[in-house]
Amino acid sequence: MPKLLIVEDDIQIVRAVEKTLSLEKGFTLKSLSNPEKALASIIADKPDLVLLDIKLPAGDGRLILKSMRENVATRNIPVIFLTGYSSEGDKVLGLNLGADDYVVKPFGAMELLARIRSVLRRAHPEPTKRKGLEARGLRLDYEGRSAELDGKALKLQPKEFEILYLLASQPGKPLTRTYLIENSSSYGLPISTRSLDTHIKNLRKKLGKKASLIETLPKLGYRFAA
Repeated sequence: MPKLLIVEDDIQIVRAVEKTLSLEKGFTLKSLSNPEKALASIIADKPDLVLLDIKLPAGDGRLILKSMRENVATRNIPVIFLTGYSSEGDKVLGLNLGADDYVVKPFGAMELLARIRSVLRRAHPEPTKRKGLEARGLRLDYEGRSAELDGKALKLQPKEFEILYLLASQPGKPLTRTYLIENSSSYGLPISTRSLDTHIKNLRKKLGKKASLIETLPKLGYRFAA
């Protein structure tokens, strides 16, 4: 069920969006009018899409978008600008700042709904089913979240499994700490790289004699031995 957040001070616009979303089942909508609370709310709620007014009484929607794109927890959340600015220059500026689409007020219900659907499809495509893999005596079953090493069960915590799968699925490829943090589904909020390093340390301990399968790349990240 897609979760949407609208940052908008005009209650009439909020109601119009609510009415638009009621035309199709499955959406939930939360509204917020205080731009100073926007980023914290987006980090906490992790909406699938943000509808963002540009001209807010106590702030600028473009600054909120800039903060979102600079934050690891929110940079990939899609944003549609809702605005009264209709010039081509304003649209280009909004898109260049990282907005996924631009809807001019007043808008038609069907147009807004179509744009929401389109942005959600681009941002959340049908997931590719991850298969099991085998490498160097290691067997990982992604669906069952089970692991074996040389035929013996390997007990891994969820975060450890995600990290090991990312590494083992791309043998020989350097993976940065940022990549590993952002692509491990167990992570959501920004964390220090120390937490990742701790998981790597625990993985090596569990791999025992094959701990060298996980190679450290100084000042970069890690790599699964090819």
